[in-house]
Amino acid sequence: MDILEKLNWRYAVKKFDPSKKLNEAQLERVLEATRLSASSYGLQPYKVIVVKDPAVREALKAVSWNQPQITDASHLVVFARFDD
Repeated sequence: MDILEKLNWRYAVKKFDPSKKLNEAQLERVLEATRLSASSYGLQPYKVIVVKDPAVREALKAVSWNQPQITDASHLVVFARFDD
């Protein structure tokens, strides 16, 4: 598969199994891939936050159109952009 085919493949997970969790090595791999991903001028104008607290995730769900993915996914990774 060439790069354009890979970029055109999309899959948005609509439902997660809350009983399945990434282990720490898998999470670190995802975060490292994120760290190494290209951004404008290599500046990474964002901060990546892994939200672990169930209460915070529940509060975020309430302001995220009550999407169950916020609380059901193994981990919640938030990209927060810097704002002047």
